[in-house]
Amino acid sequence: MKEQIKAHVAILIQVSIIGLSYLFVKEGLGYADPMTQLSHRFIIASIGIWILRLILPHNKLLTKEVIKDLLPLGIFYPVLFFSLQTLSLSYITTLEAGIISATIPIIIMILAIVMLKEKPNAKQKLVVILSFGAVIYINLKGQGTAVEFSLFGTSLMFLSALSSGLYTITAKKVSVKYETIDMTTFMLTFGMIVFTTISFLQHILGFTKTSYFEPLVHSPYMIAVLYLGLLSSLGSAFLSNYAIHHVNASTIGLFSNLSPVITILAGILILGEPIYSYQIIGILIILGSIIGLNVGQLRK
Repeated sequence: MKEQIKAHVAILIQVSIIGLSYLFVKEGLGYADPMTQLSHRFIIASIGIWILRLILPHNKLLTKEVIKDLLPLGIFYPVLFFSLQTLSLSYITTLEAGIISATIPIIIMILAIVMLKEKPNAKQKLVVILSFGAVIYINLKGQGTAVEFSLFGTSLMFLSALSSGLYTITAKKVSVKYETIDMTTFMLTFGMIVFTTISFLQHILGFTKTSYFEPLVHSPYMIAVLYLGLLSSLGSAFLSNYAIHHVNASTIGLFSNLSPVITILAGILILGEPIYSYQIIGILIILGSIIGLNVGQLRK
């Protein structure tokens, strides 16, 4: 029970970090293209995890067998999740990104039922139905009233959410064999290699006009990539992998819907983005049902 409480706290901290990350991604995109930003943040994250690896106890080395087992994990998260998320934020607002991210618990629960044979109770199923209906309502209304609605950007963010769901399921499977530190080390190192390779190729081939190092001289950009590297990449991955060891995938999915709340508040209060009545209605349905369910479970 003690480990489960720690796992719940880890999830809460992790979703809070992710919720604010959209704000820093948007800030960073003002100075660097998506792949350069991802390269910088994962270099920082990888340095951080290898320093932690020297401090924290661990048993496994990154052998060929380990890499083979953890490769799907690295592909879903961080490569697909972060690349799709960052690219989508070039087309949509942080508010829209937060709302679309609310589909992650739905995706995780469905995947957990199909792939992990988890059996959610009647209340959890009701939350899935309510949340899914609310998300569909928001997106249908958004196509008709949101001035900056982008089908391409929305699709990219949804695929990012799907990648997050597949990561959670994959991580749950491999967590029985590997420790948190090993899973996190591979994920971040793999992300650094992939994103840095893509970024350098873009610069060499002339797809990116600015210098790879030029954004690093701007203090707002450095603040953004430090947050994204140390907290959003390293911190959230470590906390998520820890929680996955101690609670089921469906529980992680339900808690992740607190992240859009923070994203939405950041978008409104800090960036001054507009919010529409239909978005408020959808958000209240999604968050009210899921928060209510989690409160009930914690009381038990």
